Amino acid sequence: WYQRRVRACQVNRKCPMRFLSVVELALSLLVLFYVIICAEIPAWRIFDQDVYFKVVDPVEIGYYYRASPAKDFGKGFNKYFEHTLLVVADPIHGCSELKNTDNIPGNFILVERGECSFVEKIARCEEAGAVGVIVYDNNPDNRSNLVAMIDDDRGVEINIPSLFIVGSDGFHIRRALERNSLESAIINVPINMTYVPEHQIRKPPWTKIV
Repeated sequence: WYQRRVRACQVNRKCPMRFLSVVELALSLLVLFYVIICAEIPAWRIFDQDVYFKVVDPVEIGYYYRASPAKDFGKGFNKYFEHTLLVVADPIHGCSELKNTDNIPGNFILVERGECSFVEKIARCEEAGAVGVIVYDNNPDNRSNLVAMIDDDRGVEINIPSLFIVGSDGFHIRRALERNSLESAIINVPINMTYVPEHQIRKPPWTKIV
C-alpha cells in the first residue's frame, strides 16, 4: 500500500511532501517510543541534559537556576513539584544521619558536596523521606562548572532525582536563608524553559552559566 501511495503521489505531484513528512514523523515517533520505553531512558534526559528550577521564596534569590542531573544513578522527574520546600541538610554534607528529619519527608534537600560520595548523600536523604536532592559544589568561587555526579559502584539503589548546581548558587541560597532565619526555600522544579517568556527569565547575576 505504501509503495502504491507513493507512486500515485509522484504521478499527480499533489501530495509527495505532505505524505512523506507524515510517514517520516510517524517512524521518528516509533523510534523515540522504543528508546524511552524499551531502553528505559527518562525522556527528560533525552531532550535536555540540564534541568532548571526556580526559587520562589526568599524573593531576593528568586531566579531560575541551571542544574545537572545525576548521570548514571537515580530516577528522572516523573512529576512537577510546585511550591515544594528545599530544606537545608543538617549536617550540611549529608554524610551522616540527618538531624532535621521532621522537615524532610515529601520535600527536596540541599546538601553540600564533599566528605562522602554523591550516592551516599542522596541515599541518606531518600531514607529520610526526601523526594529529591540538590547538591551544590563546596567551592563558593565555582560559578560555571557543573560537575557530573556519577555512581560509586557500591550497588546502592536510588529512586529519587538529584541535581548538581555550582558553588556560587548553593552558597547564595544558604546565605539568603541564614539572613532571613529560614530553614528552607520554596522552589518549583523542574522548569521547562521553553514555555517561560524571555522577559521573565531571571538568572543569578553572580553565575557565568549561559
